[in-house]
Amino acid sequence: MPSPPDPVAFSIAGIDVRWYALFMLAGVICGVWLTRVLAARVGLDPDWVLDAAPWVVLFSILGARAYYVALRSGYFLDRPWEAINIRLGGLSFHGALVAGTLGFAVLCWRSRQPFFRWTDAVIPGVALAQAIGRWGNWANQEAFGTPTNAPWGLWIDPGQRPAAFADVDRFHPTFLYESLFNLTNALALAWLAIRIPGSKWLKHGDVLAFYLMSYGLARFLIERIRTDSLYLGPLPAAYWLSWGLIATGIALLVYPRWSKRLDSALQAASTKAP
Repeated sequence: MPSPPDPVAFSIAGIDVRWYALFMLAGVICGVWLTRVLAARVGLDPDWVLDAAPWVVLFSILGARAYYVALRSGYFLDRPWEAINIRLGGLSFHGALVAGTLGFAVLCWRSRQPFFRWTDAVIPGVALAQAIGRWGNWANQEAFGTPTNAPWGLWIDPGQRPAAFADVDRFHPTFLYESLFNLTNALALAWLAIRIPGSKWLKHGDVLAFYLMSYGLARFLIERIRTDSLYLGPLPAAYWLSWGLIATGIALLVYPRWSKRLDSALQAASTKAP
């Protein structure tokens, strides 16, 4: 694949505007657009998205940076002024997902909006935003994997290569793998969201459940070949978070159906009781 460009896209009044920020912004815009389209399709107010989006983006950025800084606390203790400099990267999606979801739940509660119905429309937009935003890693020459001889291998500048692979110039573009997965996932989840209102089996919240399971699994597999993983204990932090996402997705998928069957069984038993 093409070599990464200069990380700086252009400068205005001496301020560098980086490709990383532009890809992130493009991802947010496209994600909001898809969410509004799906909201209208499933009977929600698409204009409310514009009210909620700035807050969700803010919560997500704060969560993404806080998670990253916490995992690299030793580095930032010596350079505290760098903790707020996100222009160079250093945003963890797992942190963004947790903080953004919690923030969105609070917004739904305050506005008396149905949280799980809204996740049907929002989550495909999140996946689309991920697919586009991941290209910021390409511009920053980060989030790449182990060496490869594949024709799509990514050339990495010698100064950006891990010390163990200093003599290797081509690496797995793991950011690309995740981007392609997220794009496919966004399409599949959007298809699912549109069918929930007319389905007898699907339930509101299933889009969120399937997303947590699918992304958790994909991220776990991709993380296995990344060379820049942040560790939490003996394992990459992304392993723990991915397993947590998968478990949460399974619970969201199973519990409503299990509890409904349990209620039905209890009601049936009570009617038969003498």
